[in-house]
Amino acid sequence: MVAAEFLPLWAALMAAMMLPSTLPLLRLDYATTRSRGRTLALATGYLVVWLALGSIVVAADGAIGMHGNRLTVALLAVAALYQLLPVKRRCLTRCRAPLGRMLFGWRDGLGGAARMGVENGLWCVGCCAGLMVALLGLGAMSWIWMTLVGGVIFVEKVTWIRADAVSALLAAGAVAWAL
Repeated sequence: MVAAEFLPLWAALMAAMMLPSTLPLLRLDYATTRSRGRTLALATGYLVVWLALGSIVVAADGAIGMHGNRLTVALLAVAALYQLLPVKRRCLTRCRAPLGRMLFGWRDGLGGAARMGVENGLWCVGCCAGLMVALLGLGAMSWIWMTLVGGVIFVEKVTWIRADAVSALLAAGAVAWAL
């Protein structure tokens, strides 16, 4: 699939997959400012990061399609390892604390909101990188896998369930699937 076809679809799928886990931050921003425009700028900045990642995904997806199952197994192993790394936990901690980002990362105006969205998007990419690598191996444009990964991201970022337990379970699942 060429980038001109892939990126608009990727943007729509990322909005559907990633925005639900960002709703706590978006709600908090709106409750604080009562500005739909500002909250939209925050969401747009967030999605711009995922759109930029889509440019990398479209290139990688083409390469992965040419290499088959061995590369898929390797990607699942990398994803499993990433789920257990301290950097993943650090990023996830930031993603789970929208109040902290509002208190210590506040930026005024629409441009500031967009910048906050980009910063949040970067933390989120760090949090979800392992899952995105797994998604590459399983099928970056598969509605089924995107729905499952989106659900896992929501559970990791929004629910009260212990994130480290979810990450360990996901790592074990990725290894089992790879075998």
